[in-house]
Amino acid sequence: MINKIAKEQGVEKTGYRVVSNAGEDAGQTVKHLHFHILAGKKLGTKIL
Repeated sequence: MINKIAKEQGVEKTGYRVVSNAGEDAGQTVKHLHFHILAGKKLGTKIL
């Protein structure tokens, strides 16, 4: 599904980053699985 969304959004060729937060220390308050697709501009080498 992530590949499909990236293609629909037109970022599959330029690249994208996929992030998933899990647990309280990651800021998750309700336990569930979801993904963030980061794209549309040049991303740095680190996520802080």
